[in-house]
Amino acid sequence: MPDLIDLHLEELTENPKKLFPHAAFELQMKVFNNTLEKAIAQDMKNITFIHGVGVGRLKSEIRKELGLNPHIKGFEDADHKKFGYGATIVYLKSR
Repeated sequence: MPDLIDLHLEELTENPKKLFPHAAFELQMKVFNNTLEKAIAQDMKNITFIHGVGVGRLKSEIRKELGLNPHIKGFEDADHKKFGYGATIVYLKSR
């Protein structure tokens, strides 16, 4: 499994412009949660999610979910030079 996941709609669906905002957000969160579960199951050390900047809703919700997950050691903005403020790196606890 890759350690870099792009949650931009263009990467997740063929017709992103046809999705209503709520459906688009739900798709992004579903991919985030499913990927995070797989990363935990595979005992990965870290994974980076590219969420973009936008209005900050996706980043905020991702970080809220991460803060509630007992398998997460920590998280922070990913490399600013590479991603700006549009990505979060997640550090996973070892099993």
